[in-house]
Amino acid sequence: MHATLVRNARTPLIQFIGKRTYPATSPKPGPHPYAPKEIADKFSSFFAQSSSSSAVSKQASAYGTGFLPASKKPYDFDKFYEAPSYYWQHNEMTEREIEAVMSGGATDIRTGP
Repeated sequence: MHATLVRNARTPLIQFIGKRTYPATSPKPGPHPYAPKEIADKFSSFFAQSSSSSAVSKQASAYGTGFLPASKKPYDFDKFYEAPSYYWQHNEMTEREIEAVMSGGATDIRTGP
């Protein structure tokens, strides 16, 4: 039986010739060879603008998530209840919602009174 399993084992249809090689240097960024001419002409200015904006994003990400209050300092809370209440206080569940959860959730709480 083992011979049958080995004989019928799946073999990939694609075969690679030779060992995998990796390029020594990264390719220079450029537009796609078949990109429209107007995009290819504007690529250098676009790339210069996007690479200069990465410095700004790195500076903003130095604070962690990048969320800053009006005082320009990052939100940092030692205890969860020090955060604004909308982060940690949830609306109370209604009796209908509790009943729907306890029944397994199969009842539709959106219909009926």
